Amino acid sequence: MITFYEYMKQALGNSGSGYYTSRARIGLEGADFFTAPERSPAFASLLALQIMELDEAMGFPDPFYLIEAGPGNGTLALSLLTIFQTANPGLYERLVPIFYELPGILSERQKERLSGLRLPHPPTWIGPESTSPSPNPGAGLVFGNEFLDALPVHRLRSGQNGWEECYIDRSEKGLEETWGPLSTEALGRELEALSGTGLVIGQEMEICLELPVVLGALDRLLSRGFMLWIDYGDIREELYSERRKRGTLLAYRGHRVTENLLDGPPGESDLTAFVDFSRVSSNLAGLGYAFAGYTDQMSWLMGLGFQDWLEANADRLTPEETMQAGTLLHPLGMGRTFKVLLMGKGVEAGDFAGFRFGGLRPPL
Repeated sequence: MITFYEYMKQALGNSGSGYYTSRARIGLEGADFFTAPERSPAFASLLALQIMELDEAMGFPDPFYLIEAGPGNGTLALSLLTIFQTANPGLYERLVPIFYELPGILSERQKERLSGLRLPHPPTWIGPESTSPSPNPGAGLVFGNEFLDALPVHRLRSGQNGWEECYIDRSEKGLEETWGPLSTEALGRELEALSGTGLVIGQEMEICLELPVVLGALDRLLSRGFMLWIDYGDIREELYSERRKRGTLLAYRGHRVTENLLDGPPGESDLTAFVDFSRVSSNLAGLGYAFAGYTDQMSWLMGLGFQDWLEANADRLTPEETMQAGTLLHPLGMGRTFKVLLMGKGVEAGDFAGFRFGGLRPPL
């Protein structure tokens, strides 16, 4: 019997059979799910504008560390580097691409897709299992799109006698869930911090104990700069409420979503949980970061000029491509569900275009 955390960690990251190391079907055709960069080039184009704003705020550092956590198929990295090569060659010459990734099928795809670029600074791959030495700290940006949601989590449930944790056991019928005592005192400390957030009896929820570890590892790459996180999630008061009494864990397979997390062999489906942006921001604040912006993806893209991008590319977009671009903003989908958090250390937090249509309660 193992904790759900261990099950999720192995199902996603096992070196031989993990979803993200051996199959990872990301995209549109024949995939399990798509991310914003696969849906429309608008995402990379507007993110590039945000990065150029941040570059200016840092005083155009040379070198500029561009650190992507969980680059997936490499679609976003390739798009950004191609954009900078053409639209901002000065930044392109200063860029040092660094990728935080598990070794396996995805890192191989990334290397293949970037092999055609003549980069002034060769890219570096690092990660929790990497044997390559990490670069010395530098100025730049750590960013991730749909990365934090895939970090393994502990599943908890509130009962009449207190909190209990989900374990995975094997029976004659296959894998099944069972509930027992908390596996580590660290979970108890996290639960104490959540008191007063509206949790009710029977509440199921997830806690990611790896979050501060990963943020700390990425922070050690930056002497100064920003972290930009784009993911589906919410602030603490919304995330741990009766409205989400069943928690937020979901499995994705063949562009279908299910709450049956044990459906199929481990590693066949993607497992994800909503990101606690309050916890992300508080952990970064503890590392010396100051709040710079928080909004939903729709407002962020509109602030960066989505309408201008659409009009400038109208003659080149098919009706289907125009509709796909619109899904990035759809209020019933990615537009409102996905949030964008920006925090910086050692830099002045300015008024960045992506956050001019904020309107959300800051997560701090």
